[in-house]
Amino acid sequence: MSDGSDNTFDAGAYWQERVVSGADLSVVGHRSMGPVYNTHIYERRIEVLEQMLSRHTSKAIQDLRVLDIGCGSGFYTGYWSARGVRDYVGVDISPATVQHLAEKFPTYEFINRDMTEPDGDGFLVDEPFDVVTVFDVFYHIVDDDRFTRAVDHAAKAIAATGCVLVMDQLCPERYQLSRHVVYRCRADYLATFSARDLELADDELLFHYLVPPLSGSRVVDLSAATVFKAAGFVLRLSGSLAARSAAALRRFDARQRQQGRRVSNSEMLVFKRPGVSADA
Repeated sequence: MSDGSDNTFDAGAYWQERVVSGADLSVVGHRSMGPVYNTHIYERRIEVLEQMLSRHTSKAIQDLRVLDIGCGSGFYTGYWSARGVRDYVGVDISPATVQHLAEKFPTYEFINRDMTEPDGDGFLVDEPFDVVTVFDVFYHIVDDDRFTRAVDHAAKAIAATGCVLVMDQLCPERYQLSRHVVYRCRADYLATFSARDLELADDELLFHYLVPPLSGSRVVDLSAATVFKAAGFVLRLSGSLAARSAAALRRFDARQRQQGRRVSNSEMLVFKRPGVSADA
């Protein structure tokens, strides 16, 4: 069922424009916060990704077959390359992304494809993937039918003992922030993946303060939102002040998570087939 939103939004054109408009992580991250902030955000994401790979894959990392849905800036492509992964396929809706990454990583395969289309998985071959990543992609799929198709394609791509790693911002209730952003709740993800015989095997909170915690138009944690907004002013500056401030904010955020503070925010979710062991 469609969510009734304005479906005239052209996702391909939007991401084409964003990718060609800049060269740092702000292009695909929090555009208004600048490169220093986004660098720390992505470092935290890698930290959690490493944890999940160690828990849920038994192969040596270089032997993993990886499908990266929404490869975007190529940040994670660079991570897989640095870790020695040989078998990698990146998929993106933007032709500019695919062309750029194919030139930068000539040993990898890149495909220009919209994974929300009915034939979005038409490139998939007989050999499935050990790891399928969908990082910061689903909340940009504002139409529910397209969201369901993208989940379906991701589910079909994994091996019997493989896993789908999802990184997304969750809200207690569905909330459409803009024409290209809709935040869904955890129950939406669990139900959609469960319908494709995939269950939640693990999850990890990524941030407490580093991403604004929202529930619809209502802020669910005023202190977190205040810190985020104040930090945003400083982190848009350049030079050592921004770097020191970003590092301090990241340490502060980590302490809050360690103390058990948890609001609905960005998380990494791991989906696997029922009965598959944690290190399969």
